[in-house]
Amino acid sequence: MYYKISPFIIVLLTIVIIGITAIGIRMFISNRNIAKGNGKEVSNSDIVPVLELSTNTEEENQESILITAVAKTDDEAGIYSITLPDGSATRSDTANYEVKKNGNYTFKVKGNNGQIASMAIEVKNIREASAKSPYIPTGFSHIGGEVENGFVIQDQYGNEFVWVPVESGKLTRNTLLDNDYEESTSSASALVNSVAQNYGFYIARYEASSYDVNGQKVASSMVNKSPWRNLTYSAAVEGATNAASAFGYEGYYTAIMNSYAWDTVLQWLDTSFENYSTNTSYGNYSGTIRSTGTTQSDIKNNICDLAGNVREWTTEIYKPKTKDKDSRNTENEVISETVTYRVIRGGAANLSRTASSHTGYKENMTDEYWGFRMILYK
Repeated sequence: MYYKISPFIIVLLTIVIIGITAIGIRMFISNRNIAKGNGKEVSNSDIVPVLELSTNTEEENQESILITAVAKTDDEAGIYSITLPDGSATRSDTANYEVKKNGNYTFKVKGNNGQIASMAIEVKNIREASAKSPYIPTGFSHIGGEVENGFVIQDQYGNEFVWVPVESGKLTRNTLLDNDYEESTSSASALVNSVAQNYGFYIARYEASSYDVNGQKVASSMVNKSPWRNLTYSAAVEGATNAASAFGYEGYYTAIMNSYAWDTVLQWLDTSFENYSTNTSYGNYSGTIRSTGTTQSDIKNNICDLAGNVREWTTEIYKPKTKDKDSRNTENEVISETVTYRVIRGGAANLSRTASSHTGYKENMTDEYWGFRMILYK
């Protein structure tokens, strides 16, 4: 039996079929844009990017921390930029940011769809500057001792240094008000500024010995070595200053001892060892120079041979006074400006002098019983 379908029904069926097809297409497209994790149907413009933040280490007492930010999104359009805590932006989905202070650091990410998200990370393992928290230069490791009795660090070559805590941040100089002495070297000023910020510095554990680094002769601080002797003040300065670059101490400096460093060390040692600075019972005054660090009586707070063995050049200037022959007053004294005198501290195997003793010598002089020692600071 044949039934005739009216045009109205045909049109209606056509509309229904078209509608169903359109709905199916929309569902297919929408399903491709479902946000992961919540199953919620969203459009591309609704997808919010996310950040993953991490640090390069969780070890304590770090000088700096590197934060790595990784941005991700389910939107195929991708990431537009990452904004760092300092406000600068990078057109990438990864970024690194170095921090030197503890605190919370916020990063922002922007997707190419315009969506923005932010995330913060807390950094709390950076060293807080204090006398009781020594910084450890890159390439060094702590090998023994505590701050109270000599915190010792060592580099890959075997150089050893001892942390000198300065709780007040102010170095001691016993000749500060004495017009016969002057301290004006740049390394002394740099050390004063460094200690004001870091509350301590490092002194070479041993008297300087010579060490060859790629053909360059520089000062070292190593045990059981022959002290570097019989050299002028300027040669000692050169050997000490060049050690930092030769050994690769990036961001740190080495220098010959100055009056601030010497007097501060003695003040620290005197608190633990009665009259160390003014007593000749500690050092090697036997007549024979010994290898570094082998005189047991002169190892105090892990610092060796400060009192005896060899006398040590420092940067301090001594201003000897001479009679003014042109003056009617024969007792009138004027400062000689023709020759620079530098102060040598301590005693030697051939001379029983205390660690605190000062003697000025022409800086171009040498002696078999004169050497020097380094400091290390940032």
